[in-house]
Amino acid sequence: MNKKLIFLAILFLIIGGLFYFLFIWEIPEEQETSQGPTLFAKEDYKIDEREDGKYIVVEKVGLTCKVPENWDIKIEGDDIPEPEYWVNLSSPDIATTTGNILVKGCILNTMVATAEETVQKIKENIKLLQEYPEKHENLKQDYILAESFEIIDINNYLALKTISQKNKTIGQGINIDIPIGNKNWINFNIGFPSEYEEKCSPIWEEFIKNIIIE
Repeated sequence: MNKKLIFLAILFLIIGGLFYFLFIWEIPEEQETSQGPTLFAKEDYKIDEREDGKYIVVEKVGLTCKVPENWDIKIEGDDIPEPEYWVNLSSPDIATTTGNILVKGCILNTMVATAEETVQKIKENIKLLQEYPEKHENLKQDYILAESFEIIDINNYLALKTISQKNKTIGQGINIDIPIGNKNWINFNIGFPSEYEEKCSPIWEEFIKNIIIE
């Protein structure tokens, strides 16, 4: 199974499908065999324990981000047909799902991939928002369930932030895409039920604030 689809399936599990179509856009038939994102290998993600807490470190892209205090850390993925992994962080109250819907806690993912086409698309969307902010609705072709779009700065790297529509049943998700150079892509996303917004949002904001990309 294509690893891009596996990753999308993980997001589907986290927030009940809220981001399932997040990175899928219509591709002309002649491009159907184009190379999709290739996630980094397990050994590329390091968990560094320091005096002030635990950090996720991905040296290939100069990434360092601090894990929220007491959160569970799992490096997930597999080696078939090639090693592709991401880091899954779960809140201490043990994030749980019922019927593929997150009903308790917060789940935060960190993923790094080689993805030339995705990087190019993210850059195009950022440029569109910069030059024609009134055309933000056009981005919904790529982020189907997103409600709002914003360009943010993370260590002098432009990133695209999307926030999903709120839903009483499946909650809400926030997503950040950071293109690194011409081929690497860093993605952060969080999902939480509606009643956990007040708890999860400040933790997410603190997590994003402490991201370092050298």
